[in-house]
Amino acid sequence: RYDLTAPLARFVAQNKQFLPRPFRRYQTGPVFRNEKPGPGRFRQFTQFDVDSVGTSSIQADGELCLILARCLTAIGFADDEYVVRINDRRLLDRLLDVIGLQEESQRADAMRAMDKLDRLGRDGVAELLGAGRTDSSGDHMKGLGLADPAIEKVLSFLDAGTADAGQMELLARIEQLLEADGSEVIQDLTSVVNLVQGDQRHGHQIKFDPSVVRGLGYYTGMVFEAELTFPVTNQRGEEVVFGSVAGGGRYDGLVARFGGEAVPATGMSIGVDRLVSAIFSRK
Repeated sequence: RYDLTAPLARFVAQNKQFLPRPFRRYQTGPVFRNEKPGPGRFRQFTQFDVDSVGTSSIQADGELCLILARCLTAIGFADDEYVVRINDRRLLDRLLDVIGLQEESQRADAMRAMDKLDRLGRDGVAELLGAGRTDSSGDHMKGLGLADPAIEKVLSFLDAGTADAGQMELLARIEQLLEADGSEVIQDLTSVVNLVQGDQRHGHQIKFDPSVVRGLGYYTGMVFEAELTFPVTNQRGEEVVFGSVAGGGRYDGLVARFGGEAVPATGMSIGVDRLVSAIFSRK
């Protein structure tokens, strides 16, 4: 299995008449992906999932972000060693509308390219959006062939979170970049930011960041990632930030793929192997 989320969606579709709403559960198990292994990244690894199915309330999304923050604090990470970053896929959809990208396969490729920002950097994402990219092993990835103005628009959106600005100012800046076509989503994100601030111990660890994409195609709303911010040494002896160890988001359309009935849902996964690798890599 690729993850624990799709099997959960199938289970809910088959048993929805017997389940409470919302149906909230956690699960741990092995998953498999045919991807290039790397530091802390394996083709077989263990996931820990928490999901809330049957509610469209934005409070469920905020709760998951707080669960992530509380988990990382309980494990022993200090406040300056991690951050939970949030965004909304609907904003990214608006961005692709603004640059005129309509074909579904191209939109999916653009999302995957943006999701590689933390690994490939700004230039690598620009190559994937443009003419293509050849990695260090010689493998070539075909680019989307977007024009320079469209690429710059995407990069400006992703870069917005690096500015020294407050959360509300950043949300307003994103709304301007999207040509005022995203106010409903901005309101939802504002509500989540205000909601999590009610947790005085962990709320400040959760921040809006437009560069959070999450490459999986079933996300429909809010998405989030837990990123470790302390330095580690990679295989080439270079000092780098460890990066993401967990993530998730809202997937309101996934249950309907198995049972026809639309059921709102949101969830998150912690990559246990990657998290353990991070703990051993701490300086």
